[in-house]
Amino acid sequence: MKEFFKKIWNEEGAHLNSIDFIILGILIVIYSMLAFFQLGTSNNPQTYFYVVSDNNQIDIMLEGDATDVLKIRHFAGPEVGSYQVLYSEDGENYIPLDNPLEQKSVFAWDDYDTDVKLKYLRLIGQTDGSQIGEIQLYDRYGYKLNLVAMNDTSESVVDELDTVPDQISYQNSTYFDEIYFARTAYEYANDMPAYEWVHPPLGKVIQMIPIALMGMSPFSYRLMGVLAGILLIPVIYILAKNMFKKRKYAILAGALMAFDTFHLAQSRLGTIDTFLVLFILLSFLFMYQYISLTKEDSLFKRLRKLFFSGLFIGCAIATKWTGLFGGLALAIIFFADLIYKNCGKGKRWTVDTTVIVLCCFVFFILLPLVIYIGIYFMYPYLSVEPYAITNFNELMIENEAVYQYHSQLNATHPFTSPWYSWPLMLKPVWYYVQEFAGNMKETIVGIGNPAIWWVGILGLLHVLIEAFRTRKKEMWFILVAFLCMWLPYMAIGRVMFLYHYFPVLPFVMLAIVALFKHLTEKLNFKKSIPIYLVVVIIFFILFYPVATGLMVPSEFVDFLRWLPEWYF
Repeated sequence: MKEFFKKIWNEEGAHLNSIDFIILGILIVIYSMLAFFQLGTSNNPQTYFYVVSDNNQIDIMLEGDATDVLKIRHFAGPEVGSYQVLYSEDGENYIPLDNPLEQKSVFAWDDYDTDVKLKYLRLIGQTDGSQIGEIQLYDRYGYKLNLVAMNDTSESVVDELDTVPDQISYQNSTYFDEIYFARTAYEYANDMPAYEWVHPPLGKVIQMIPIALMGMSPFSYRLMGVLAGILLIPVIYILAKNMFKKRKYAILAGALMAFDTFHLAQSRLGTIDTFLVLFILLSFLFMYQYISLTKEDSLFKRLRKLFFSGLFIGCAIATKWTGLFGGLALAIIFFADLIYKNCGKGKRWTVDTTVIVLCCFVFFILLPLVIYIGIYFMYPYLSVEPYAITNFNELMIENEAVYQYHSQLNATHPFTSPWYSWPLMLKPVWYYVQEFAGNMKETIVGIGNPAIWWVGILGLLHVLIEAFRTRKKEMWFILVAFLCMWLPYMAIGRVMFLYHYFPVLPFVMLAIVALFKHLTEKLNFKKSIPIYLVVVIIFFILFYPVATGLMVPSEFVDFLRWLPEWYF
C-alpha cells in the first residue's frame, strides 16, 4: 500500500488521468463543504412596499389586544430611506415617535427600538423610491407578534413573515461591497437602473444568474462567487501539473488554493473579484499550454490555445479593468516566446508563425473588444432610462466616466493599504463583525493563510533567482505574471485594499510550488511538501472562523491578532 501511494504521489507527466480527477474531486469536495457552510439563507423577502408621494403609508395591526412592543425588525429593499413611525391603541389617535426609522443598508435586516403599547402601527415613507420588505414586531419578552395588513397596499410587508430571522447576521443581510455588487446584480435581473457602474458589467451579469432563477437572497448572490472559487482549484492544479510535470506539485498547488483563507473569504463574499481571478488564471493556463507546444504541433492546436487565452483575458477585462494587467503579462510572454522560437541562429520565420501573429490580433484585441462592447449592449445591462447605452457614443461617455471616477477618487477608508504591504499581509480588510451575548462574536476578515502568504515571499525570491540563473520558462512565466499584475499599482493613487492582490495570489502559490520542487529535488528534502501541507492546514483551521464568520469566543479572535493592524 505504501508503494502504491508513493507511486501515485511521484507519478510524472503533464497530463491528467483518472487518479488526478479523483484527487481533484477530494479537494473540491472538502473546499465546497467549507465554502458552502453557513454561506447564507435562501429565504429572504421578495416583495416590497415601494414609497411614492401618493402612496407612502403602511398600516398594520396586531392580532388581539394592544401589547407592549419593544422593537420593530425590518428589511430594506434595493433603495433605502426614512420612515416616520406612529402608533395607536384605538386606530384613530396616532402618536408619532421622536426618531424616524432609518434604513441603513440595502437588502439587510435592522432593528428599530421602541417601548410603547400599541395595537396599530403606521409608517409614513419620507423618501420617494425607498423600499421596505417585511416588518416584524416583538413584545418585551422578545416574542414575535402576529401582524395583519390593514389594506392591500400594506400586504407586502407582512406576507413573508417566515423570512424574519431570529438574529441578524451576514447570513441574512448584505455586508461590505455586497451593497454595490449584489444590489446591481438584482437590478440587472429586474430591469432597474444599475447602481454600480464603475466596473464593466460581466461580473455582475454572472452574479445575476442565480438571482434571476431563485430570487434575491444571500445564497443566490454569493453562489456564483463560490463556484468560481471552486473552479480555481482545478485550474491551478492543471497549470501546476503542466509546469512542473509531477503530480505531487499539482497536489501542492491545488491544496494551497483550497486551504487559503483569503481565497475562501473572497469567494464567499458577493462581489466580482473571484470571477476576475478565475478568468485571469484560465487565460494564463492556455498561454502556458501554448508556449509549451512546438512547431511540430498542429497549427490548429496552437491557435486553439491562443484563442481561449484571449477569450478569458477578454472576460477578465470585461469584469474589471485590472484584467488589463494580466493582458500585459500575456503579451510579454507571447512575444518573448515568439522571438525565442523564431529568431536567432538556425531558426526561421514560417508561414504558420505569420498566421499565429495575425490571429493574435484577433484573439487578444478584437475578441476582447467584442466581449467588452457586447456585454454593455447585452440585455439587461442598463436597459432602463436614463442609464441605457444604445450606441457607441453613450458607451464612450460611460467608460470615460468610469476612468474619471477611478482616477479622481479621493475617498478614505480605515482598511486601505499600500501596494507594497500586500505580500506581507500587513493590513487585512475587515468585512463584517457582529457581537453576541456571552462574549461571542462573528467576524469576517479578508486575511490570507500566513503559512501561504509569508512562505510565498520566499517562493517569489526563489523564482526571481532561478529565472536569471536557469532561464527556465516556468520561472519567467511566474515572475512576469507576478510583476505585471502587482507593480502597476505603484502608479495608482486612489485608495487600495488587500483584495487588489487577489489576482496575484495564484502565482504566489505557483512560486511556492517551485520552491518546494527545489527543496525536494535539489536539496533532497523529500518530506518537505507533506510537512508543509500539515502546517498550511493547521493555519487554515486556526483562521477559518474569522474568514467565514463562524461564531466563536471573542478571546479566540483576539488571539489571532498577531500584527498591529490586524483588526477583526
